[in-house]
Amino acid sequence: MSSSRVSAKQRMITGVLDRVPEASERVVARARAEMPDYARLSATTVVRSTESILERLARALHESRPLLADDLNAIRDFGETRARQGISLADVQNGWRIAVREILAELTAAAHAGKVPDRVLLESITDLLDLVDQASIAFSSAHREVEIALARHDEQFRAEITRALLLGTIGPAELQIRAQQLGLDVDGEYRAYRSRPDEGPTVPALQGISTMRGFATTVDGDLAGFVENSSRLEGSRLIAYGPATRIADLDRSFRLATRVLATAQLFDLTGPLDLDRVGLLPAIAADTELGAELVRRYLDPLGPGEAARTLIDTAECFLDTGMRVDATAERLIVHPNTVRYRLSRFEELAATDLRGAGTALQVWWAIQHRRATGHD
Repeated sequence: MSSSRVSAKQRMITGVLDRVPEASERVVARARAEMPDYARLSATTVVRSTESILERLARALHESRPLLADDLNAIRDFGETRARQGISLADVQNGWRIAVREILAELTAAAHAGKVPDRVLLESITDLLDLVDQASIAFSSAHREVEIALARHDEQFRAEITRALLLGTIGPAELQIRAQQLGLDVDGEYRAYRSRPDEGPTVPALQGISTMRGFATTVDGDLAGFVENSSRLEGSRLIAYGPATRIADLDRSFRLATRVLATAQLFDLTGPLDLDRVGLLPAIAADTELGAELVRRYLDPLGPGEAARTLIDTAECFLDTGMRVDATAERLIVHPNTVRYRLSRFEELAATDLRGAGTALQVWWAIQHRRATGHD
């Protein structure tokens, strides 16, 4: 480039440098008018940082050089600061476009005022756009890094609060504060849940459950959390729910969800489960001594082998169908008289009456216990 062209370019850019403070104020005024998040920040603070960045761009352009390490560090700080202030990357980029347009306008105005040749103006615009690309990469990457760090911190915070709520280790005063921070309704109803991954790390499974509206964490390697009462996860995944309760009582809901999960695994159940689905099975799972005694009382007298298994299956089906012989026969695909004979034989060997409500419950309990202990 000839000395005259260099001189013309430097005069033009010097004019831009002189106008940076005014240009910065226009940029910030427009950004605050168009983007609410910028409007809540101090105008003076935003103008100061904007002016610093625009001045670095203009000086690099004036000296015909790329942005130096010090420049890029300052621009990265700009991106990090905006992220911590809660300004989205989209808004930062929109603000950046406003700034670039202002600098281009100042560059064009200075060129016309100084009668700078169009080719010199075009070269300067090209150089400026190269600098803008360099700066955009710096502030965008810094902004994303802070966003990721903040998201991880928020996720960890939510997981810690979720765990405290489920385990009942959070006091009433702190509960009110945390509920407000996390947008939880202290008077609303929530259901605790617990699920145990079959294999692999828990993180992918946790991400799958996070599609529900709720809070998730891990407890002793299990996936755990709570959701709004109206929110449920459907599918084949084994996930145990506790009853709906206010958030202050989530620890009780979680304890019952834990019992439902243990019951589901003991009886090889799948899918979303709650107390309505498992009925008395949690009690059977918990009181093994009583279950063993009921097996001794009602099932052991039937003896071993296939004949005993047939009598037990018929009795169970009879109880499940509401003690209706015809419905039992239809389900087992046998004649009703066959059902009557088997039931009579069961009652004879066990010395009991299956039509008694108390006896029926005990026999059903014994059958379920026998199945849970692997003697099905």
